[in-house]
Amino acid sequence: MNVRLVAGLFVLALSAAAGCGDDDGQGGAGGNGGSGGAGGAGGVDATSTGTGTGGGGGGGAEPTGTGGGGGAEPTGGGGGAEPTGGGGGAEPTGGGGGAEPTGGGGAEPTGGGGGAEPTGGGGGAEPTGGGGGAEPTGGGGGAEPTGTGGSGGAEPTGTGGGGGAEPTGTGTGGGGPAGALYEACATDDECTGDICLSEEELGYPSGLCSNLCEPAAEPTPGGECDGGVCVDLFDGVGACLALCSASSECRDGYACEDIGGGIRACVPRCTSNAQCPSLGVCDTLSGGCTLGETDCANYEDDDRDGSYDCADTDCAATCAPIAEAACASATPIVSTTIHGDTSGGTSGLEGTCFLGNAGHGPEEIHLFTPPAGQSGTLVVELESPTDHSVYARSSCADMLSEIDCSDENYPDDGSPDEERIEIYVSDGQTVPIVVDSHEPGEAGPYTLNVSFTPIVCGDGAVGSAEQCDDGNTTSGDGCSATCTYERDVLCENAADLVIGENTGNTATGTSEFEGSCLGWDAPETIHRFTPPSDGTLTLTLSAATDLGLYLRESCADVGSELACVDDEGRGHDETLVIDVTGGEPLFIIVDTYTSINSGPYTLTVAFTPAA
Repeated sequence: MNVRLVAGLFVLALSAAAGCGDDDGQGGAGGNGGSGGAGGAGGVDATSTGTGTGGGGGGGAEPTGTGGGGGAEPTGGGGGAEPTGGGGGAEPTGGGGGAEPTGGGGAEPTGGGGGAEPTGGGGGAEPTGGGGGAEPTGGGGGAEPTGTGGSGGAEPTGTGGGGGAEPTGTGTGGGGPAGALYEACATDDECTGDICLSEEELGYPSGLCSNLCEPAAEPTPGGECDGGVCVDLFDGVGACLALCSASSECRDGYACEDIGGGIRACVPRCTSNAQCPSLGVCDTLSGGCTLGETDCANYEDDDRDGSYDCADTDCAATCAPIAEAACASATPIVSTTIHGDTSGGTSGLEGTCFLGNAGHGPEEIHLFTPPAGQSGTLVVELESPTDHSVYARSSCADMLSEIDCSDENYPDDGSPDEERIEIYVSDGQTVPIVVDSHEPGEAGPYTLNVSFTPIVCGDGAVGSAEQCDDGNTTSGDGCSATCTYERDVLCENAADLVIGENTGNTATGTSEFEGSCLGWDAPETIHRFTPPSDGTLTLTLSAATDLGLYLRESCADVGSELACVDDEGRGHDETLVIDVTGGEPLFIIVDTYTSINSGPYTLTVAFTPAA
């Protein structure tokens, strides 16, 4: 159990013990002061009778606290009226007994069982009542001005059972005095109970005063929770939550929900950041408060998540309008050399390459579009006497669309900051290029050198955006006019296997297929074998490199795979044994574990007809 919480509970126990006293009318029970708000079961001055608004406590407080057992002046209910009330109290200090001067319980100045002015005993009195509430420092009951409510109501309008303090506390679930059970708090010391379930430590919106308790297997109301319910906080440590029937009974930032067994309690369910004054951010998924990036321009990681300011998604609402405005004013790139200056730019974008935060200062944005009909490789080189970064995005205002980012260097010993990015740009695509100063003090002049190399299908060189390039732009030969693989053609051209040894080389194959156990973006070769009858097919693959094989019923359909083996490393045979159906063609694909392992192989085929 948390040692600090246990120590706090021990201190509270000592405090309660120190408050014990007697009933001699000299304020002996004053040590329990502040526990009450509403009065007894009687009426209030001047005309109430019967039960009125009293709760059920020891006594009322002057001038409108309700009586103990009976009514108030001039026509008390259960007790008498001034000057000699019987079972109930009258103005000004009715308690368990009579009022001034000779009540049944006590008389002025030191009442006995009941309260009398000025120092009541069992009932309430002015100014320092004992068992009941008094003005201003009541005992067992409520007191003016800050009694916290146990049995009765405090001046002038407290009415509830849990008891509100002056001037308007009314109930147990909400609106009670500071420090009362289930009210807001920041530290344990602010609560009259055992513990503060604080916002900063546990995420409870504005904190929650609670009691420690022993959680049961099923939530059980009552016990140590003073009408609430004990729930498991962590590792068997229980804390009390307020019972409820509707969310309107819960504090702001909390909702009434079933916590098990049909028991409903007020649990943390924040819906806005305003309900989290300490941490600043409401996690609407969990309903609790969390530390967020509360200042989007202080160059600090407020929530210690590794991202800050506009690089932190918490700042999206603040930074998005700035970014959108900057993107709308971005200038097209029309030359290979650009001279610019970030000093006059906006500060709403950030890259992700420098510890997830590149460019907290002003930035400038340029737009690159390749020549019509061309796709290729774009290289952007940045040079600046101050510290800058350069990054590219597919969507200007969306940080998550970043394609490449460089913030590796900074000016040093007279050398400028030099950064470089290289990206693929397809025909018709416009790519935002952002030059961003590391921080505001680094904003200044820079130079961009831009070069674009088109990728030409059919030149025999496989470019970054090409799957293949067979030196022509003719389709139907396995590599299309746009330099993409034609799977159906590759499968039609599969080499037929024969019984016995077959040879091949994955290094000269395609890189279009993959099995469940190997072949991710690595070269492969495709074979076809049709069993002469039902029987058992045995395939043995021998290679000096790390190869494997898989068997499919349909060449281009990855879902038709029957088996895949890559159990051994380089230089060791792979063997696949499987029962097959005669006359049904099968596709055997020899694939490479990684591209550096491609190479020649021998594939031995053995077939045993079914008996």
